Amino acid sequence: MAQVNVTGTVNDLTTHKPIENASVILSNSTIGNRTAADGSFTLKAVKAGQYDMVVSIVGYETFHLNLTVSNSNITIPLVELLPKSITLNEVVVKPDANWARNYDIFKAELLGDGPEGKQCKILNPDVVQLNYDNTERKLTASSYDFMEIENPALGYHIKYQLTNFIKDYANNMLYYEGFMLFEDIKTNSSGQKKKWKKAREKAYYGSLQHFLRATLRNQTTEEGFRVLQLIRKPNPERPPEDLIKSKINYFRKLIFTNNRMANDSISKWAKFNQMPKTVSYLVQNPPVNPGNLIAKTEQPGIYTLSYPDYLYVMYTKAHDDSSNNLSFHPLNIPNYAITIVSFSETKTLFDENGSVINPSSLMFEGNWGKSRVAGMLPVDYEPEPVEKRK
Repeated sequence: MAQVNVTGTVNDLTTHKPIENASVILSNSTIGNRTAADGSFTLKAVKAGQYDMVVSIVGYETFHLNLTVSNSNITIPLVELLPKSITLNEVVVKPDANWARNYDIFKAELLGDGPEGKQCKILNPDVVQLNYDNTERKLTASSYDFMEIENPALGYHIKYQLTNFIKDYANNMLYYEGFMLFEDIKTNSSGQKKKWKKAREKAYYGSLQHFLRATLRNQTTEEGFRVLQLIRKPNPERPPEDLIKSKINYFRKLIFTNNRMANDSISKWAKFNQMPKTVSYLVQNPPVNPGNLIAKTEQPGIYTLSYPDYLYVMYTKAHDDSSNNLSFHPLNIPNYAITIVSFSETKTLFDENGSVINPSSLMFEGNWGKSRVAGMLPVDYEPEPVEKRK
């Protein structure tokens, strides 16, 4: 595929003077650089695709530009950064006795608590800002500068500017977003390079990136994916949520007047409360052809993926014993690596690199849902062709 250069200049919006040493990256890729003394920058050997170009430096508002790369060199119009307005207020610093605990939770959720995640290190934890809200039971975080993350499992040094992190215990939800730059960890060991190459291929095959690329080529079956329709409906045997809560609260108030009757009733409604809220039906024939679910957009190189129900995605070239922890796993299906995909928006946008442009549109259970920063690959990653690997 063609590779092009992207050039431009970065100035201060108020003084119109060049800004030196600003970071210019293509988010979630291996492409990045810093501005020279005259504010100029060059990003070299950029693959075709859709990117979020990010320009950032401490003291200025971060600049974002949606960049579509095809087969010609690109010159970006002048980028002017707005200085951050700083208000000096009285600040009372109180020791946070729970900071270490919250940080450990944050780190495990962001990096992953598997073997790869435990190998990762955040080298500058002081840039992370944490807050736990007891009322809403939410842990939130962000970083005011790039986190420096060492990932020896895949051989990457990652610079990650975290813009939003939410661990919502009340709704059992995890969400995080930001922009990052991948850099190869330098080593002279050929054995270590081979080890990282193998680990990266293992992370890639069966991933969402692999699935989207295979879907674009209409080769999901050949690449090892099998996709089924999953239908979820409210459980007809479970009473409405509001009714369950009101009944439990009502009988709790009666516990002092009729202890035995109240306890029996509370036990009855507690069992209703433990019942699953939905029931699932897996349609095994015919399978879903993912190629029929994508469509081109008016923007070259950008596609949409949509589906009215859930997608049950199996990667048949890998097995996962933990897949039995999924809420729906028929006994007649082998323990393949399985992901249940749901759509929170009408359409998911992605590019030719298999990079999702609106990641909040997708939610995962299973294999892809377990992926964290420790298992992430840059969007411009390319595995070695099969014929060479053989």
